[in-house]
Amino acid sequence: MENTTIALIAISVLTAGSLLGALKKMKDGFGPFNLKVYGLTLVVGFSAIIALTDIPSDKLSACIGILGAVAGYLFGLKKE
Repeated sequence: MENTTIALIAISVLTAGSLLGALKKMKDGFGPFNLKVYGLTLVVGFSAIIALTDIPSDKLSACIGILGAVAGYLFGLKKE
């Protein structure tokens, strides 16, 4: 296996483990805080995976921009 493939598998496993760990600790269902935890964990995992792939730089910036917009939305959520 190539080093990139091993890194992608490792990032996927770490992201899935983080999501499962957060799910195990969750007590009150999906509230604003839990949504932020899940969303930001997915954004970080997807950003790392996208950064390691062989996507051309003009398309890569669009992908990272969309993930940044999602992260900004999640950070901007107010607790009601």
